[in-house]
Amino acid sequence: MMRRIGTIALCAAFLASSSPAAQAARPPKGKLKIAIAVKDGPTRGGTLHCGPDGGTHPHPRAACDVVRKVGGDFNKIHVPADETCGEEVKPYAVVITGTWRGKKVQWSKGYRNFCVMQAAGGKLLS
Repeated sequence: MMRRIGTIALCAAFLASSSPAAQAARPPKGKLKIAIAVKDGPTRGGTLHCGPDGGTHPHPRAACDVVRKVGGDFNKIHVPADETCGEEVKPYAVVITGTWRGKKVQWSKGYRNFCVMQAAGGKLLS
């Protein structure tokens, strides 16, 4: 009888640890704040949580895919050599702060226009 109770308790503990409620309680692997400002225009921003993907970002899954691709090192985000954005100058500035896999993140970068910013950061900077 005691063996049966122990087995039931062990099974219950296993099921509880693999339930969606238990998984939802884990903190995200990335928790970021993103601010994008345009010269002589409004600043917009939001939050991005990765692993699970969410937050107020308009495209959390695609944005988190970009962050995962660069391993949370935003210095690896570059404008492709073949970008065809033209020469329009309407500066954008991006600031990203927060944490990625337990490490503090603080990054900022300026771009000459929206197209160049999008070419560099894709959905992360949309």
